Amino acid sequence: MGRRLLHLIPVTIGVSFLTFMLLNLLPGDPALTVLGEGATPEAVEAITEQMGLNDPVLLRYWHWFVGALGGDLGTSLNSGESVTTLLLQRVPTSLEIMLLAQIIALVVALPVAIVSVRRPGSLFDRFAGLTAFAGVATPPFLVGMLLVLVVAIPFGLPATGWIPFTENPVMNLRSAFLPALTLAAALYAVYMRVLRADLVTQLTQEEYVTTARAKGVAQGTIIRRHVLRNSVFPLITVIGINMGALLGGAVIVETLFAVPGLGKLMIDAIYQRDVVVVQGAVVVIAVAFVLINFAVDLLYAALDPRIRHDRASH
Repeated sequence: MGRRLLHLIPVTIGVSFLTFMLLNLLPGDPALTVLGEGATPEAVEAITEQMGLNDPVLLRYWHWFVGALGGDLGTSLNSGESVTTLLLQRVPTSLEIMLLAQIIALVVALPVAIVSVRRPGSLFDRFAGLTAFAGVATPPFLVGMLLVLVVAIPFGLPATGWIPFTENPVMNLRSAFLPALTLAAALYAVYMRVLRADLVTQLTQEEYVTTARAKGVAQGTIIRRHVLRNSVFPLITVIGINMGALLGGAVIVETLFAVPGLGKLMIDAIYQRDVVVVQGAVVVIAVAFVLINFAVDLLYAALDPRIRHDRASH
């Protein structure tokens, strides 16, 4: 566990450093972003000196990194607000959509995969494979637009906007449903295919399945009590990886549905050339990705005692 936590340090430093360097290569002057294009040369020079833009880039990165270690990710060039505050306001919205997307995808993928395995080659199995292929092949923005036409308009769901949970829980879920469903489409496709493939492998190759069949245990009972439990492990890995990938998908979905989450904040900051906000958001996403994978490792160890024993022996 300690070694995995230590991996967070070089990843965070590397991502933050590369992001800082790349953002400094962008054309334009941050001082003009703050003052506007009509600013006088004297005012530009004063704000440049105040922001330390005349300092060497490595020195500027060092100052930013030291501040970030204390929770200070800088100040937005446009609004003047703390970047840390802006991120803390947006992260809960993104997390809600991502968790809801995971729940929807798993609730649909699990029964579909089980029924497909119990009836391989059937019409249902072929249809499930077709929907999974469509989910992987269709880009999120197209899925979102189709859902607006097929779901939002007929059922009166809000296509854009956001209602915080603290204001109205019911309206919050209504406003979160379409963005979450859009993200869930690709997740369902991956989860269904991974789970179905692992179930098929175990049903056809594992000796304990053959033994259970010889004892007269029904196919459905074998899947529910034995095979499905073992198939959870590869699914957990994929879920952890997709939680990190969802952070990227949320950028498109939140922009499409005008959801004030972390992705929308990044897009707005890029358009406004607010490099300080972009820098902070990228670092937060990178750290979140590493922490999610660390949590997956811990969950593996909690579910499978063999993993704990193997780590203890090393």
